[in-house]
Amino acid sequence: MVLRWLADGSFDGRLPEVAALRGVQQPEEYHGEGDAYIHTMLAIEAVDDNEDPRVFWGALLHDIGKLEKTFFDGIRWRSVGHAEAGAQLVPAIMLRLGFPELAADVAWLVRHHLFHFSWNLGSDIRLTRNQRRFMEHPLFSCLLQVCLADADASHGLSNKGSKIRLIAEIFEEEYGEGET
Repeated sequence: MVLRWLADGSFDGRLPEVAALRGVQQPEEYHGEGDAYIHTMLAIEAVDDNEDPRVFWGALLHDIGKLEKTFFDGIRWRSVGHAEAGAQLVPAIMLRLGFPELAADVAWLVRHHLFHFSWNLGSDIRLTRNQRRFMEHPLFSCLLQVCLADADASHGLSNKGSKIRLIAEIFEEEYGEGET
């Protein structure tokens, strides 16, 4: 559906929050692909056509908070708090687009798409009780797919793709789901 909007020129009008990501800078060492808009378009391309629609919307909206939260700290571009800011925008967007039933789930995916940065998995790969509890969330498998799309769209030095794939392997082993 969004690709149809891209083709007919109405994307900017229907999703101004995404269109506004054009020119929003990102750290070049982690995002050699370009600005936040290019990154977002690459992320939705990385989502399989048969994936849960919440994954598609999560990937499309995962960085909308960067417009508000991106700043240059004198060394590099940062977007501290963009996941939370973006999650707050999701319900109104989903309502406007006619998908209010997906709003809470997509907002959760956007809010948590950076979870893996706080997971310090060592060589022994023992999960904490809180990590295991988080994996039990009904949307965790969708979150992994959003994170993988985000990682696939990040052209640079980031190791988040390998970390997410490791978490997906653990999830599949323990819960019988995840990326295969």
